[in-house]
Amino acid sequence: MIGLKSHYRIGLDIGSHAVKMVIAEKGSHGHQRLVKALCYDLYSAGEKYDPDGPKKAIVVPLVLEMFQEVGIRPRRISHLATCLSGLNMATKELVTMQLPEEEMNSSVIAEARKHLPLDGSESMVDYQVLGEDQREVDKLRVLVAATTRRTFDTHIDMLREIELKPGVIDLEPLAAINSYINFNELPDQGVVVFLHLGARRTNLMIYGRKDMFFSRDLPVGGFTFTDDIMRTMNVPFAEAEEIKKSKGLNPAGNGAGQESSGSALSIKDKTPLEKLGDEVNRSLRYYVKETGQPQFVKLVLTGGCAENEELAESLASKFSIPAEAYDPFAHMEGNPEVKNRSQFAAAVGLAARAQAVL
Repeated sequence: MIGLKSHYRIGLDIGSHAVKMVIAEKGSHGHQRLVKALCYDLYSAGEKYDPDGPKKAIVVPLVLEMFQEVGIRPRRISHLATCLSGLNMATKELVTMQLPEEEMNSSVIAEARKHLPLDGSESMVDYQVLGEDQREVDKLRVLVAATTRRTFDTHIDMLREIELKPGVIDLEPLAAINSYINFNELPDQGVVVFLHLGARRTNLMIYGRKDMFFSRDLPVGGFTFTDDIMRTMNVPFAEAEEIKKSKGLNPAGNGAGQESSGSALSIKDKTPLEKLGDEVNRSLRYYVKETGQPQFVKLVLTGGCAENEELAESLASKFSIPAEAYDPFAHMEGNPEVKNRSQFAAAVGLAARAQAVL
């Protein structure tokens, strides 16, 4: 019927390499039932990947095509959650006094702007109280998230171009971690390390019941592996992507023994996988130094490269803790066949947030 609102819950993750959409509906006992999960690459064969992120002219027709495939008109969606991705966003845990709501709001936002520098432009800050601080009486743990006004407005403009009414807007790494903690208990002792592997970077987050939330962006992402294959095997972007998916992250066997050219000296380059391990190690050492918490229970991997066995084995071996790709559909009803399930973690987390939208 004309004007009828869609009852579906839509989680839409517009990334820098692909668009992921999860369509869900209310299931039994408060669970969600998966209706459809779609992933469309932003760049087809022959097109060059843009490391600065996709332009609106590419994203809008692609998302409209996705809605057309599932037979849903964007303007009829009333339960929508989307996320911001890219470089201009940051998260950090702060400890603050317990204050009345109005005072808390102004105090947290003012303090957050001191600790979350972005690109110098006007910032937007939101926060969530995590609970009482275990170390200081009458103090609260507060998770703050920030982005720039420019990034936020660009996202809203893109949604309106698609004829979507903006609903919940999250940060992509937080949406991914939410899909996990919605259905999995965090340990009473120790912390879980989350690695959300995007195209341009990997977001590392550390979270536990009692210990400080920590987030850091690592300068290694899916495109880093693709670019390495392009250079070492002398193939174009599209072919390198296919090689990465079918033969792994290091198909040419170029390890630490690879010698760089263009120099009289023999310099052994590290592979992207080794660079990622080094960045994770640096972050974990910093976390132990800052918090005194050395117990890392496991590594949970989400994002486009998360299901690569070589990646999980390498990280598990390096840090002597379990490393696993997270399946965000494991606790949803319906659960039809979906390939590369870990890349939908953020979209599933968003669909869960959309369920609460009135």
